[in-house]
Amino acid sequence: MNKEAVLKGIQKLEDKLLVAKILDKYTLSRKIMSDTHSDFLDPYQQNIVRKCLEMSGIRDYIFFGGFGGAERTVVVFCPYYMPENADSEFSELFEILKIKPNTRENFSHRDYLGSLMGLGIKREKIGDILVREDFAFVVVLKDIADYIKINLTKVGNARVEIDIANNDELEMLEPKVKEISSTVASLRLDSVASAGFGISRSKIADLIRAERVSVNWETTSSLTKLINEGDTISIRGKGRVVLEKIGNTTKKDRIHVLLKKFI
Repeated sequence: MNKEAVLKGIQKLEDKLLVAKILDKYTLSRKIMSDTHSDFLDPYQQNIVRKCLEMSGIRDYIFFGGFGGAERTVVVFCPYYMPENADSEFSELFEILKIKPNTRENFSHRDYLGSLMGLGIKREKIGDILVREDFAFVVVLKDIADYIKINLTKVGNARVEIDIANNDELEMLEPKVKEISSTVASLRLDSVASAGFGISRSKIADLIRAERVSVNWETTSSLTKLINEGDTISIRGKGRVVLEKIGNTTKKDRIHVLLKKFI
């Protein structure tokens, strides 16, 4: 692995520092011949790290966030084997807390996150926060779980109870998706996003110009950017869709696509 060559190709300082830290984790795993892992990475950071690991020829790693389909994950380096089931192999890295306020007020993702960070916890120690009607699941690294259970007494002005999620409840963590089968005039970003989000192309164009649209977690202002299978399109405040499959072309030269929208 040529660490200097990898870092040289990264423009943003914060991305360079992140990748340097991740590569150090990899080096440590090889040195001690044991698993090592990072803190939580958001999807943009995962994309950056994945590209750099592939460029370095590193293969013995896996991204996992405590449950299948997690948006925020850690990268785990496995120097001596690659497990088939990350859920069973690496679940001990995480604790999934069920935080239940003693009021019927509907708290948001921001409310839960703000209360956690108010304890002095860094964002990278907290994984997905899945808000339900009267409680939230919060995925955290196990080394801070006890600290949260002892010190988090309120969300907003409401007192809270904190339990560990049981196995039956973990099924509720799987993301809900809706499949959308459609045809598009082209694989341009504005066309595919319009089909996926059910928004007119002109409105999508306005959102793209306003830099509210990302492809694979990188903001873009290009209406004509081509979308490939597996690409994720996200719009701030409106969620995300994945272009699952590109199908055949119709007689009217439109392209069949299958999209997966997270709801």
